[in-house]
Amino acid sequence: MPRPSINSELDNKQLDVFHETGINGFFRVLSSNLNNQNNLADNKASTLISINTILLTLIISTLVKQANYFDNFKTPIFLLMATTLVSTIFAILVTRPTIKKFQVTQEFIDEKKTTFLFFGNFTSLSLEDYEETMLGIIKNDEYLFRSIIADFYGQGKVLDRKYRLLSYAYNIFLYGIVFSVVLFSIFTFI
Repeated sequence: MPRPSINSELDNKQLDVFHETGINGFFRVLSSNLNNQNNLADNKASTLISINTILLTLIISTLVKQANYFDNFKTPIFLLMATTLVSTIFAILVTRPTIKKFQVTQEFIDEKKTTFLFFGNFTSLSLEDYEETMLGIIKNDEYLFRSIIADFYGQGKVLDRKYRLLSYAYNIFLYGIVFSVVLFSIFTFI
């Protein structure tokens, strides 16, 4: 038996009718999930940066000491170095902070066009303007909820970017290592 649509039941209710505990729990769980996913992405990127940096250091120091010995392996060594370098660059892009700041005008505040939960959106305001704006947000339930939802959406967009870059970094690392080992094997037995 199909379940009734949740949206049809909720469409008829106003925001002030929602159960406060449920809303708080929903926002708390969503916030926790987004923060955990962000930390997970940063940790994975940091691990990849560490591994790639160690590999690059080992390759370069070995080449400097015994360059003549590795003359026959220039192609696989170059591929391995390029792989670790490009993978490291993508991993660094995952962890590198990007802050898009803009001047918040009174028009943005009056028309409720921005959220003040992200620090980049309010640091251009004076303390007095920030306090007044935050008090206005807190007094207006719909504006408060829209601000929280917009902040979650922004965090989700950041996570989408991070995980896309992280996927590129891991794929480059995976395929580069495999191809390098194959080339080392070919050059060793030829």
